[in-house]
Amino acid sequence: MSQRQAPDPSTVEAFHQAALLQRALINNGEMIAVKNVFEQTLDTHAPISAGYLDVVREVYAELHTKLDRGYSGENERSTFDDAFSLLRPAGSVLVLSRPSGTSRNITAYALMSRLLNDGLIKEVWPLSFGSASIFPAKRLPREHHRGYVLELPPDEDDFEIHNSFGANLKDVQEHLRPRNSRLIVITTPDQWRRIGRGAPDGVAPDLGAARPADVAERWLHAEEPSFPITAWLRNPQMSALLDGQSPTEVLHIVDLMREERRTALRTIANEATGLDALQRRAETADTDGAIAKQVANVAAARNNWEEELYTWHEQRDRTSFQRNFLVTAAVLRGAPVGHIYAKAADLCKLLEGDDVKVTGQQAPGVISMTRAIHADRTKEGVLSFQRPHWDDAALEYFWTDRPLARVPFLEWLAQAPLDEPKVAMESVGIDDRRALAERVGDFAVRWAVRHRRQEPLQEIVTEWHEQRAKGLWPLATSLLDDAAIHPASAPYIHTMLRAWGRRKTEVALPLAVVSVCAGKFGRTHTGKALRRLRDAAESEHSEVADALQAAVRTLWADDSVRPLLFKDIVGWCGNAKIKETVGRQTFAALATTTHPNSDGIPLILGNPNSGDEEGFRPSSEGLVKGWRTLLAEGPGPTGARQVDTAVFLWLDAALRNPPLKSLILDSLRKAVDVRGTEEGRVLRETLRACAHGWVQGEDRPFSEEREAVRQELGALLDEDLYAAVQEQEDPDPSGDGVRSKGTDTE
Repeated sequence: MSQRQAPDPSTVEAFHQAALLQRALINNGEMIAVKNVFEQTLDTHAPISAGYLDVVREVYAELHTKLDRGYSGENERSTFDDAFSLLRPAGSVLVLSRPSGTSRNITAYALMSRLLNDGLIKEVWPLSFGSASIFPAKRLPREHHRGYVLELPPDEDDFEIHNSFGANLKDVQEHLRPRNSRLIVITTPDQWRRIGRGAPDGVAPDLGAARPADVAERWLHAEEPSFPITAWLRNPQMSALLDGQSPTEVLHIVDLMREERRTALRTIANEATGLDALQRRAETADTDGAIAKQVANVAAARNNWEEELYTWHEQRDRTSFQRNFLVTAAVLRGAPVGHIYAKAADLCKLLEGDDVKVTGQQAPGVISMTRAIHADRTKEGVLSFQRPHWDDAALEYFWTDRPLARVPFLEWLAQAPLDEPKVAMESVGIDDRRALAERVGDFAVRWAVRHRRQEPLQEIVTEWHEQRAKGLWPLATSLLDDAAIHPASAPYIHTMLRAWGRRKTEVALPLAVVSVCAGKFGRTHTGKALRRLRDAAESEHSEVADALQAAVRTLWADDSVRPLLFKDIVGWCGNAKIKETVGRQTFAALATTTHPNSDGIPLILGNPNSGDEEGFRPSSEGLVKGWRTLLAEGPGPTGARQVDTAVFLWLDAALRNPPLKSLILDSLRKAVDVRGTEEGRVLRETLRACAHGWVQGEDRPFSEEREAVRQELGALLDEDLYAAVQEQEDPDPSGDGVRSKGTDTE
């Protein structure tokens, strides 16, 4: 598709691992090349990088469709050119209505790469659908010669894309055509059947599927050009293994193929003496017989080595310490063997109730244990298994074989990275401890997603939150954030986050939800993040309320989210249970912050200099309710509180931006105008004290301009106070809404 230089194999391999995410144990997801490897692919404010598109072009296996029986040639043909021809005209829209796991995302970006290489577009951008159910054409950027990829969010219990989406694509085409741009929409067949009515003819063609052998060949060629691809793929057992597999599964099989061949070459290198002998023996690794043995091992690995592990576990002299050492080494891959040895003893104590005397010479030592689990030990004291996928398979076997050990195992798992076993005299520094925690976290994600059970992640999140002083809490939330945006794990993680947000009696789980909503998940799936944030906001824990501020600012960056987010914030400010925590904190998040290019205008008021006449503007009633909640902090020494920061910022904005002055003063005036209650007095005193501190205070020299604004605000407050007094002195005796005026009886 292009004459560009192919990317380096190491770069492709990094993309491969990112695409797999958690390797073997996530096997029901969707391989989309490496959609999320580069941060900019998550950011709808930046184009897709050239490096990303280079790798997509290198590894993409074209889709094929079956031919009519009467055709005299091969029974399949590529449909890539068909799809590309639909995108050539300016303003074109192509809908990839395909199930997950069928290369729909990589197809979209491969098509965009071709458009870019042919000069039909200049940039490729991802689009966020937003939080509303309708995607109006006006939401499309106005720039020229762009290609856009819009992945539609799946329907949820309280959200679904409007049925008019397909019909609206005609307006989208009209919007794109004069700008010489194109759009690819990614959806599922079920969703498209519901929303595609009225769509332009031919926008959602049936493009067939990628052939598994083609997927394997493209990845192997890109990652390891020296791999004997043809010999492996013509092996009958290999063909049967690939047949009918999804691209994600093929990518996993490719991983096993490469790992098995590396193992074979490593064994040859260990047995050879001299370079000539090494070269002669290495050639034997690629004979048909040798490849057949390697393929058999790949097939066994695909079956999780169950027969081999059963034989290993059931040997007459097999001990529980050896079994637990295998499980520990599988979880703590790459950790020093002394650390694994000590942690295996901890697991034995937890599961068996007995101490293993590892400090003396009664129990088998490291060398014996290493050989017992079929592992090699490097000079650095790190274990590697002699069979591909043996570690993951061992964990799968343990989880299936010992159901009553799962709960204590998860408890041990969460504790594993927290404490360093001093007796081993092996240094496990901060970086090593973090790497260990990442391995444990990866395991928890794999198991949670594969088994559709949240317990592994829940145990880790809860424990690492309680042990925040040891610095693993940010890693826990980052782990969840990554899993929430990766297609292989996202569907289950999104469901899990929704359930966690509703756990009001706990703090760690809703706090994790809020933290994830403030990260890449919030930027990528803003609508979903808003709904989960709404659930978590019902928590009465102050720590959750504090974390909400970062999430609110993240979501506010998406214009389409602002109306619903502001409505939620106003609702929280009116909820008696959480208005002083969640309500106050979320309103303050927007009221105390400015956009870098807004000339000091509060974030919640937007930027009137942007020229966007259709941009969101908060309602006066909503601003009043938010300010009333914020001012309820009460009077006190001014300067450091959120209410002081907000008042100072808003009065500065009123002074510097005359068009906003009326809105700002009116909002503050109405916020304290609560008549007939003590609340109004407290609010007024708070506002007056803050305004006085704004005019002159520590590190703030007196300013006549500020004093003039303060006096103007004070006059408005006095006017309302006088009106309130008049109402009290001149009540309505009739109750019919018409006040009496002296003795007048008109």
